Amino acid sequence: MRALLRGVRSSLELLLGRRLWLFAAIDAAVVLAALFQMLLGDGGEPAGIYTWVVLLPFLLLGLPALSGIVEVERRAGCLDLALSAPGAVGYFVRRAAAVCGLMAVQGWLLTLLDWLYEERGFPLLAPLAQIAAVTFLLGALALFWAVHLKTAGAVWLASMATLVLLRPWFFSNPLGDLYFSQFGPWLPGRDEALPWLGGLAVLGTAATLLSLYARRRLRRPESML
Repeated sequence: MRALLRGVRSSLELLLGRRLWLFAAIDAAVVLAALFQMLLGDGGEPAGIYTWVVLLPFLLLGLPALSGIVEVERRAGCLDLALSAPGAVGYFVRRAAAVCGLMAVQGWLLTLLDWLYEERGFPLLAPLAQIAAVTFLLGALALFWAVHLKTAGAVWLASMATLVLLRPWFFSNPLGDLYFSQFGPWLPGRDEALPWLGGLAVLGTAATLLSLYARRRLRRPESML
């Protein structure tokens, strides 16, 4: 476990450098402010918690961090060495996985806390699965554009444009309107589960295809130099 945490921290430090603590502070501020507003204001519904406490930090901090997956080596002038080294594909994939894993764990913990706070008042597995699919898509999307574009800004812009195209599924709230739906403490009812599962299938398929194309390009270093 310690080795895993050290690996995640090393990947984040390499991606963000001196900005790591700034990102951590902004993330904490965003989460705390949103939690305070949601729990004390009128927006304290589970659906609002997912949108503002879980999804917003993913887009505000996670995607910008992921956008520099390849730019670090490109700026240092050693991209050719990194791509020619054994296990180059796994090197960049692990870097993306470190950011995505951290985002997913944060989202899961916040969702679990809200589920306990609401006394199991919404189906827990729906947002947990949605968070996993969303983080997988963000990582695959950033890696795909990072192996095609040269700057982190271009990667971020292209990723956001792609998310706009996928907005019916990416921005779909897995909790929906709980007042007019049937659900248990773990899963939504049958009528609510069908569109949710369809959205998960779209996100998972898109993320898998993007990841495969990115890994294929990483295996051909000449196409990136």
